[in-house]
Amino acid sequence: MADINDSVAVEAKKTAKRDALIEIEKKWQKDWKENHMFEMDMPEDTSVAPEDLHKVYPKWMGTFPYPYMNGTLHLGHAFSMSKIEFATGWERLQGKNALFPFGFHVTGMPIKAAADKIVRELEVFGPNFELPAEKVEEEDAAALSEGVSGLTVGGENFRAKKTKLTAKFGNAKHQFQIMQSQGLSNEEIAKFADAEHWLEYYPPIAMEDLDAMGCKIDWRRAFLTTDYNPYYDSFARWQFERLHEMGKIKFGKRYTIWSPKDGQPCMDHDRQVGEGVNPQEYTGIKLEVREWSEEAQQVVSAIPALAGKRVFLVAATLRPETMYGQTNCFVGVSLEYGFFAGASADEVYVISERSARNMAFQDLSPANGKVEQLGSVGGKQLVGSRVDAPLSCYTNGVYVLPMDNVLATKGTGVVTSVPSDSPDDYAALRDLKKKPEYYGIRPEWVADYEPVSVLSTPTYGDMTAPALCEKLKINSQKDRKQLEDAKEIAYKEGFYNGTMTVGDFVGQPVAEVKALVRDQLIATGQGFAYAEPDKLVTSRSGDECVVALCDQWYFDYGESEWRALTERCLAAMDTYGDETRHQFELTLGWLHQWACVRTYGLGSRVPWDQTYLIESLSDSTIYMSYYTVAHLLHRSLDGSVPGPLGITPADMDSAAWDYVLLGKPLPAGHSKSAEMDVLRRSFLYWYPVDIRSSGKDLIQNHLTFFLYIHTALFPESEWPQSVRTNGHLLLNGEKMSKSTGNSMTLRNACLLYGADAMRLTLADAGDSIEDANFEETTANAAILRMYTLLEWVTDAYAALTQSEAAPDASAQANDVLLRPASAPLTAIDRVFDAEMDALTLATGAAYKATMYREALKSGHYDFINSRKWYIDTTATTGMHPTLVRKWITRQVIMLSPITPHWSEHVWRTVMGNSTSVLRARWPADLPSEPNHALVAAGEYARSVVHSVRDAEAGLQKRSKKKGAAKADEFNPAAPKTIDIFVANKFPEWQENVIAVLKDNYDSASGKFDDKQIIASLNQKGIMKQNKKAMPFAQEIKKRVALAGPSVFDRALAFKETEIIADLVSFIENSMGYTRVAIIEQPATAELTDAQTKASEIAVPGEPSFLIANAQQ
Repeated sequence: MADINDSVAVEAKKTAKRDALIEIEKKWQKDWKENHMFEMDMPEDTSVAPEDLHKVYPKWMGTFPYPYMNGTLHLGHAFSMSKIEFATGWERLQGKNALFPFGFHVTGMPIKAAADKIVRELEVFGPNFELPAEKVEEEDAAALSEGVSGLTVGGENFRAKKTKLTAKFGNAKHQFQIMQSQGLSNEEIAKFADAEHWLEYYPPIAMEDLDAMGCKIDWRRAFLTTDYNPYYDSFARWQFERLHEMGKIKFGKRYTIWSPKDGQPCMDHDRQVGEGVNPQEYTGIKLEVREWSEEAQQVVSAIPALAGKRVFLVAATLRPETMYGQTNCFVGVSLEYGFFAGASADEVYVISERSARNMAFQDLSPANGKVEQLGSVGGKQLVGSRVDAPLSCYTNGVYVLPMDNVLATKGTGVVTSVPSDSPDDYAALRDLKKKPEYYGIRPEWVADYEPVSVLSTPTYGDMTAPALCEKLKINSQKDRKQLEDAKEIAYKEGFYNGTMTVGDFVGQPVAEVKALVRDQLIATGQGFAYAEPDKLVTSRSGDECVVALCDQWYFDYGESEWRALTERCLAAMDTYGDETRHQFELTLGWLHQWACVRTYGLGSRVPWDQTYLIESLSDSTIYMSYYTVAHLLHRSLDGSVPGPLGITPADMDSAAWDYVLLGKPLPAGHSKSAEMDVLRRSFLYWYPVDIRSSGKDLIQNHLTFFLYIHTALFPESEWPQSVRTNGHLLLNGEKMSKSTGNSMTLRNACLLYGADAMRLTLADAGDSIEDANFEETTANAAILRMYTLLEWVTDAYAALTQSEAAPDASAQANDVLLRPASAPLTAIDRVFDAEMDALTLATGAAYKATMYREALKSGHYDFINSRKWYIDTTATTGMHPTLVRKWITRQVIMLSPITPHWSEHVWRTVMGNSTSVLRARWPADLPSEPNHALVAAGEYARSVVHSVRDAEAGLQKRSKKKGAAKADEFNPAAPKTIDIFVANKFPEWQENVIAVLKDNYDSASGKFDDKQIIASLNQKGIMKQNKKAMPFAQEIKKRVALAGPSVFDRALAFKETEIIADLVSFIENSMGYTRVAIIEQPATAELTDAQTKASEIAVPGEPSFLIANAQQ
C-alpha cells in the first residue's frame, strides 16, 4: 500500500502546476458564464439609424466554418478556430462589441450514412456487435492506457502509440468499431442507428469542450442546420428560392461526381476520399479495329456476342487537336480489358472496367447505369492488332503496341500515341524502335511510322516532344520524373503558344482550335465526350464514385457577370497574405457549375422540388447572416425553445426573410412588423462579416461559394470584409492521423495541458498558409512558464503593496527587489520603459495582422526577456516600482487574447481589479512609434555586456598559450579590473569615406554612383591608406539601402557613458570585477601605454576594453 501511495504522490507532484492552473481556468470559466461575458447585443440607442449604428458603436464579427457533428472536435479544429478566438480578444481590447458566434453543421450524407451502417451492423452482428471468431487480445485492452506523454489526468493517458488496438480501430472496417474507440458502450452505440441521436449527442459535447478551452462564444446564437431546426430550415429554403428566381440556380445535364451505391451526386463533404476532386473531361477517340492480332483473333472468335459488331479501342485524350499526328496506340500488356457494349447497338468498346463503369452513367452504354460486358481480353493479346486512327495521316491504319506506364486507373487503359507532341509517346516509340525483340513486337509495326508535325511553337518548333526529350536528357520511357516535367511543359507551350500546321485549321492558335477539333470528331462519330473523376473519390458509404451525366439543379458559378462581381469582392477584401488571394483567383478561374441538391442524407428540402435536399456546401454560404438574428428567434439548438421576441418558425416566411436580410418592404399589416424591425436592426448592426477564418482547403469550395452567394444576394456594403486561411496542423511535426495514433481531441488537449497552455501552443504553432506544428514539448513548457510567471507576479505585487505604503523605502518580496518609488528614473529605467512601449506596439501590429505567433513573440517571449535583462541590471539597486507595475499590466493585457484565464486571474485576484480583464482596453498611453534612441541604447547596453564577456574570454585564451606575452597573463579567479574606453568621434578615414558616399548618392533614386565613389576614394588616397575603406563603404551602402540616407549621420542618439554608468554595478556583481572605470576619449588624464593601445580601437557605439588582474 505504501508503494501505491508513494506513486500517487509522485504523480500528483508531477502534475501539480498544471492542475493548479486548470483550477484557475475552471473558476473563471464559471464566472464568465454566470456574468454572460460573451453575450453581445446591438446597442438599444434608437436615436441612431440602423445603418449607422455600428459607426457610432463599433462592432466586429468573426466567424469560423461550423464543424460537422459526426464526432468530437480535435486539435485541428481548435487551431483553425483559435484564429477567430484570438481575434475576438484583440477586438474587445479595441473597445468594440466583438461577436464570436458558433453553429453546428449536420447537413449531408455522413451522419445518415453512419446511422444506416449501425442499422446494418445491428442486423448482422447483433446488439453486442460480436464479430465472428474475433479475439480481443489482452494487450489490446492494456494498450488503452499506454501513452507517449508523461502527463496524465486521473490515471488516463490521452494519446496512445500505434498498438494492435490503434491499428484495429484506426483503420476500422465497421462503424461500431470507430465508436467503440471513442469509449462508447454497445448500448449507447445502438442509439446511433437513429440519425437524430447524432444531432443530440455530439453538439453538447462540442459546446463543453469549447467552453473548457475558454472560447468567447455567444452560445445564444448557436443552432443546428437542416429541417431539424425549423427556423434555420426556413432560412435555407428562402435563400435557395431567391437564388433560383435570380437565375443563379439552373437545371440541366452536366457532369458530376456520382455515387452509384447512393444513387446521387457525391459532393465534397460527402466524400471519404477525394475532397476537391472534380470531373476531368476527355475526348474519347474511337480506333476501329481493322485487323486483330493472332492471339486477339482467337479470343474474339470465341465470343459469339461480337459477331457482326464494329469493335473500337477507345482512347481518352485531353488533346484532340493533336490527333493528326497519331502513329500508333498503346496498351498495358499486364492489364485486362473488356469488350463492352456501346450506346449504339452495333458498337463495342475495348476499354478498362473502370472506364466502362463511368461510361455507363454518361449515356454511353445500352442502359443508363448498366455495364454490359461481352467478354475480356489481355493487353498482351491486343498487341499487333491494326486500327484506324481518326484524322491520322497514316490512313492504312496504325498498330497497337505495348507501353510500360499505362494505368488502369486513368483514362480507358488505351493510349493514343502522338510522338511529335507527347514526350511519353515519343520516348516509348523510340524504345520500341531500338529494341523491338525485347518488347515482343515485329519491327515493321514501328519502322515506317515517324512523328508527324501537328503544331509549331516559338520555343520548340514543329517537334515539341523530341526537342524536350533531348533538352531534358530523357533516354527512355523509364525516366519518369523528367517525362512528367516534359509533359507539363509540352502541354502549356502547345496550348498557349502553338499554331496548327496540319488539318482544317492550319495557322490558327491551338487554344482556339482544341474545341473545334473536338466538336468535329464528335460530329463525325469518330469520338465522343467522356469524363471521369480526376482522382479516386470514395463516398462515405464506401463506394468508388464515377462521373455521371445527369439532369440536376446546379449553381451557375463561373457565369461571366457573376464571376466579375465576385472578383470585385475579392479585390476589395483583405486576405492577410498573397498566397490566399492567389488561391482564390485560381479557384475563380476554374470553378463552374456545381450540383447543389441530393436525394439522400439530412438537409432542407428544395422549395420548388420537394424530392430533393439542399446539399451540405450549398446551405452553408450565408449562414453568417443567420447568426445576427438567431438569438432573437430561438434559444435552443433545434429551435424548440422560442426566442425573446416570440417569433415562430411560421412567422419566418420568405417575406419576413426578404425584409430582415434584404430590406424589402413587409406586406401591409404584417402581424409581427415590430419584431421584424428588431431583427432587421440587428442584422444591419452586425453585418458585414469582418473576418472569416478557415483552413486553406476550403478555398476551393466553401470559401469561394461564400463570396459568390454574398455578391448575388447582398449589396456591396454587406460583402465580406476579409478572409483568413491557415495550413493544416501537425502534431509533433507529423501529420495527425487516427490510424497512426498521432492524433488528439480538443477535450484531451485541455485535460492534458490546460486551456491556456494549449492556447499558447496553438498561437506558437504558426500563422501562415503553410502547415503549422503543435509541439507537446512547447505545451509542457508553457505550463511551467505560466505557473512560474504567476509566482513572480504575485511576489511583485506583494512588493508593490509594500512600496505603496512606504514610497521612500525599498521593498522586497522573495526575489523581487524594488527601489524607493520616489527615486528618479535612471538611464536603464528609461531604456526598459522604451522597450516595453516598442514591444507593445509590435504586439498590437501583430494582433491587427492576425499574426499570433508574432504577437506571442513580441508580447510575451521578448517581453519576458526584456524584464529579465532589467532584473539583472538592477539586481543591486532594485527595480523601479512604476515600471514593474507597468510591465505586469502590459503583460496581462497583451496575453489576454491568448491566455485569458491566466490574465483574468492576475488582473482580478493579484492586481485587485473589480472588473474583468475581458473589459480592459489596449494601453492608451502608447507613443505613436517606438523611442528608437532608447531602444538603440538598450541594444547598446546588451552589446557592451556581451563584448566585455568576449574580451575576457579572448584574454583567457591568449594567456593559456605557450609563450604568451607578459601583457596577456591573466588569472580570471584573481581580483580583476576593467577600463572601458568610450570614443566621442569616428576615425578620420571613416568620416572621409562617408563624405564620399554622401556626395555620390542620389536620394531620388536611392542609388550610388559606384564608379565615381571608387574614383574619389583613390583620388583622396583613402584606399591606399586603409585597406578597410572599401569593406566599410560597402557596409554603409547596405545600411543606407535598408534605412535610408539618415545612416550618413552616425551621431548616436544616446550618451554612452550614461548607459555604461548604469551597468557598472551589474558588471561588478555579475562578472566579478573589483573596479570598473569609464574613460571617455580623448582622455583628460594621462594614460598608460596599455591603456593608450586599448583606447585606439574604440569608436562611437563600440567601446574598447582593458582587462587586467588588480595590482596587489
